[in-house]
Amino acid sequence: MRKVTGSLLAAVALVALPHMALAQRRAAGGGGGGAKNEFGVDLGAAFGHVGSGCTASCGTFEAGTPVDLRVGFIGRSFNVEPRLSFSYLSQGGGHIMVFNPDVNFLKPMGTNTSRKGLYLTGGAGISIISASGVSSENQFSLNGGVGTRIPKPNTNWRLEGFLRYNFESGALPSGYNVGVRAGMSFWQ
Repeated sequence: MRKVTGSLLAAVALVALPHMALAQRRAAGGGGGGAKNEFGVDLGAAFGHVGSGCTASCGTFEAGTPVDLRVGFIGRSFNVEPRLSFSYLSQGGGHIMVFNPDVNFLKPMGTNTSRKGLYLTGGAGISIISASGVSSENQFSLNGGVGTRIPKPNTNWRLEGFLRYNFESGALPSGYNVGVRAGMSFWQ
């Protein structure tokens, strides 16, 4: 229980950090203006491969539902984007729950902006995994990708390809995921 509570506190801190930094920047600038926020929801699909300790079928395939939420804090040269995803699977009286808080940095490429065009992304996250009959585990990961924003009035479509490496942790083996995300962004 301490491990889950500590992980949740770390996740809240990761999500709050960019907002606190934005508040500091606005206060230093002396005005209430500044960057707008990007709110988004994504669908995703990924192929995964389990690395260390795998002796049989080591490949997986996942498809995500719209429980993948993100908030982008727009900066001058890059965006800070906390992302939360949640999945819950119940079968045969047991369950597995996975909560993933991530923080990514998005860098527009060339003459593109925070609202349109090509971008590169990279970041870190933690997976908090709980299953029936076993203690919860945490797994640290690094990720990177390339994507594009397709502008529409008051929204953007986002398409992104990504690679995620999951480090070995306790009973959880290392592994990687290669996937795509498609989603919508709303500006406030």
